[in-house]
Amino acid sequence: MTDTRPVAVGSQNNTLGIISLVAGIIGVLLFLCCSYISVVLGIVALICGILAYQQKQQFALAGIILGAISIVLGIVFIIVGQVLLRELMPIIQRELRMMQF
Repeated sequence: MTDTRPVAVGSQNNTLGIISLVAGIIGVLLFLCCSYISVVLGIVALICGILAYQQKQQFALAGIILGAISIVLGIVFIIVGQVLLRELMPIIQRELRMMQF
């Protein structure tokens, strides 16, 4: 008796591509409130995306692009936050001193 069951030829595991895409989307969405997490998720998306791209998986290029955007936005907002904090700290300290009895 011969085996006539269909064989899944060309079925592809897209796990890394999906991880890359999801990490990139979440990283881009979180850059305003959690810039450090956005950078970390961007790095995860970039690494997984590159590995997925080498394996020719779906969503790899989208994950790479979103990961890069997440890293750039996260770093920009970290720098902007530090500059604003440095500029506003004297004003905050002066106001706190004026509020003391």
